[in-house]
Amino acid sequence: MATTKRFPTLVQLEQRGGTPFQVLGDNAKQPYWFHTEYLKSPNTVHLEAWLVEAIFGPGGEHIPHVECVSQTLLRINQWDPEGEAEILIFGRPPYQKDVSKMIMNLAHYYRQLRAQGSLKNAAQQAEPWNFSDAVLVAALQASPDKV
Repeated sequence: MATTKRFPTLVQLEQRGGTPFQVLGDNAKQPYWFHTEYLKSPNTVHLEAWLVEAIFGPGGEHIPHVECVSQTLLRINQWDPEGEAEILIFGRPPYQKDVSKMIMNLAHYYRQLRAQGSLKNAAQQAEPWNFSDAVLVAALQASPDKV
């Protein structure tokens, strides 16, 4: 079995063969809004691996910020840099739905950029893309399923 790439997160989680997730480390360092019952039913999003880096930054540097603002925990399982990644979203169900929708909107946005050929051009030319701007653009877009 291939090992997954590690991404930064506010709370480290572990899953052992079919059992529910458990928190690793010191429970005193968990965010106040985190409750272990949220580990029982994560929302799952599957994306191409390149989209994970486009959305969350190199090495997932924006993941802790997204977790803090959305009051959800994200665990990204990426087995192959060229393959598919699985994003598990833990938290209150309405927050899971919001984060899932945000991720899908950002994925749709980055796919459009890539199709236009401007994702590579934007990265090479101007200053780095501001994560907050990307989230704002995605939030204002119509959902891909409603287009």
